Amino acid sequence: MNNLQIGTVGWLHPDWQGAFYPADMPEEWQLDYYSNALHVVLVPEAQWLAWDEDLAAEYADTVGDFWFYLAVDGTWDEAKRQQLRMIKQIFGVLLGGVVVFSDSWLPDESLEGVRVSLVSNKQQLAGWVWETEGRVLSGAPFGYVEQLPADGKLQATVLKEFMQSLPKNLLGAPFFIGGESINMAQVSNLKIVGEVSGY
Repeated sequence: MNNLQIGTVGWLHPDWQGAFYPADMPEEWQLDYYSNALHVVLVPEAQWLAWDEDLAAEYADTVGDFWFYLAVDGTWDEAKRQQLRMIKQIFGVLLGGVVVFSDSWLPDESLEGVRVSLVSNKQQLAGWVWETEGRVLSGAPFGYVEQLPADGKLQATVLKEFMQSLPKNLLGAPFFIGGESINMAQVSNLKIVGEVSGY
């Protein structure tokens, strides 16, 4: 990844209908529309665990220059391992990594050969570390916030701190916006702020 890539947690949000997506857009067209605006997405665990091979292949065929990241909540088990193997086989290079949210389980730096990032209040992986919103992000570099400032100057400050945390040889990384309600106008502004800042 040669520059900063802004994305969100998931692309299926009912409140985006008529705000980000055209009001009458069918759900099956939304990933294609999303991938024209943003080039990374962090897929919630419940969503990717429900994919079968046909749906995963359909998603992989929908996008072009795009990366999927998979969220893992709390723990790891054989069902998740098997599902990750299936997705990795279908997605290939489109699978950018796994993001683990856990205070109790410290994952390996790789799961099934896929890079791992960790969001935690209590522990961290070796190597890169960035602290934000009272949490530690570590492992494969990535950004994640749940409270995206509406003000462009504050957004610029968040991005600058994140980019300065990256290893010197790394030119970019994904940066995800999560939370209960994701304002796509603010996300679009963050993307512009990043581009104007040269990230």
